[in-house]
Amino acid sequence: MPFPHGLLLPILRWATLGLLALTGGLVLVGTILQYRKDRQNRHRIACYQAWETQLTDYLFKKGYEHGSFGPVSWADRWLFRDFLARYQSTIAGQEFELLRDLYLGMGLHASLPQRLKDRDPNVRAQAAKEISVFRLDEPAEHAPPPVTERPWRWKPGVRMEGYLDQVLPLLDDPVPFVAHTAAQALTHSRSLRFAAPVLTWVMREELYQRERLLRVLEGFGPDLLPWMKENLESPNQNPEPWILYALLVGSHRHRESLPRLLWLLDVPSVDLRASVLKALIILADPEVYPRVLSFAASPAWEIRAQVARALGVLGGPSAVPDLLPLMTDPVFEVRRNAAQSLVDLGHSGVSALSWLADDPASDRFARDIARERLEWADERGHL
Repeated sequence: MPFPHGLLLPILRWATLGLLALTGGLVLVGTILQYRKDRQNRHRIACYQAWETQLTDYLFKKGYEHGSFGPVSWADRWLFRDFLARYQSTIAGQEFELLRDLYLGMGLHASLPQRLKDRDPNVRAQAAKEISVFRLDEPAEHAPPPVTERPWRWKPGVRMEGYLDQVLPLLDDPVPFVAHTAAQALTHSRSLRFAAPVLTWVMREELYQRERLLRVLEGFGPDLLPWMKENLESPNQNPEPWILYALLVGSHRHRESLPRLLWLLDVPSVDLRASVLKALIILADPEVYPRVLSFAASPAWEIRAQVARALGVLGGPSAVPDLLPLMTDPVFEVRRNAAQSLVDLGHSGVSALSWLADDPASDRFARDIARERLEWADERGHL
């Protein structure tokens, strides 16, 4: 059936009007949303400015001895929580206890068990973060002495222990950032009773991800190293957790673990030996130089690359003769590390590189990497 030509123009006109109305409606909705967001931001800034002055008086001018912090509306309680959390890393001692007492007085901690199981991953992560930030599993006797006429006054009879045990299941959360936040909360407590589950969570990740998660494990502090030494399986049976051990020794600069590192060098695992060599570079004990030099001819290039880095750090200018053979290594990463070690040694190392670069009889790979490192050092003003 042919389309009536007389209807085409009205249909186009109405379609255009509908499109304009839809566009106008979207613009209006966007304007309203932006207005609400701007209004919320202005309200947040105004609250923060007022609360910062009140908090200074309350904490540092002993305002807590004379009365309450000041009125905070019930609608602003979540905003006040975020405001208090900003100061967690900068306040300690009695001031922090007073700050935590303000948080507890709002009663928001009572909703934490429900929020840890919320369907929204952001809510679960925020709940775990609050437990960590405000140290809710610390003994209740750490709280400051009672102060009269304080709004939202937290009653000491409220049971505070057990929140971290409720965070523990979040290590298996399907959302990665929730599990990461839970692990941070558990390590921030420095309680080694959570070391095993957090370590298990880290070991579930790929090897390249574990080094990134090392910072989470560092939250336990250096006490984690003796715990790992006592509780990990034999490195001959399962060397992978010991890779984290070696990296943690380096990050904590834990010199007491040096004998254990040297013992781990006997384990026939390429990744473990490479990680131990990284830690030895950081500890920089020149007495281990002969032991490190013995791996210069290792069949694994990953180990030779770490040896090329370590020799210059451990041996100083006397390492130049041992670094020169590594300049001819068939693997580029080994040659590059050896050349960089020579540059870092200063005059003696640079002289050796210059000699290699100008000697037509030297190895072609050695000449190329020597010239490349000399140009690199010259561009950065290292020569």
